[in-house]
Amino acid sequence: MADWANSSNSRMRPYRHPSGSPQLRYFEESTCAATAVIRRGDIVAFDTVVASASHRIVRAPSSGGTGTNLLQVGVTSIVGIAATDSTSDGSTTGLAPNGARAAEGRRIGVFVADPTMEFLGFLSSGGAGPAIAASSLIGLNKAVIYDRTQHQFFIDSTNSTAALVAVKITDIPSESINDTNGPVIFKFLSSNVATAV
Repeated sequence: MADWANSSNSRMRPYRHPSGSPQLRYFEESTCAATAVIRRGDIVAFDTVVASASHRIVRAPSSGGTGTNLLQVGVTSIVGIAATDSTSDGSTTGLAPNGARAAEGRRIGVFVADPTMEFLGFLSSGGAGPAIAASSLIGLNKAVIYDRTQHQFFIDSTNSTAALVAVKITDIPSESINDTNGPVIFKFLSSNVATAV
């Protein structure tokens, strides 16, 4: 057993896909200014707040449900996991108006959350004790939390409230079974993923 420290390097990433490689697509960032700058490993979603979003993406909202920092669920806007960092400073500089093509530097690669794509993410208990990557988690639906200190999304090992869940744990890497805050393999629930994906 090992202890994994939740850190800024505990990024979500693609794990396996039946075709052998994940589907990677590029999207423009939203045209609204935001301090939630997209970083590699962030869950991203279509911007459903700005009318001129035109399938542009933002870091997925993380205040949904009844708990602070929980990934918002039931909005069917999740696209996947960011493969690259944004070049944005949180402003609209470099973004094209609705209908115009943005500069290539303002497009972000996203590993798309198609129904067969599995991702790797790390457990967090949100401070409620150790989060153990036990095989008993396989098949369970769990919530996702955004750690504002680490600037990372984590699988919430303690929250399986039906109205707040966003992912299903499908497996645990064999070398990480029973590790504290260890990695788990998951899929996004279809109720949270954009139909355009």
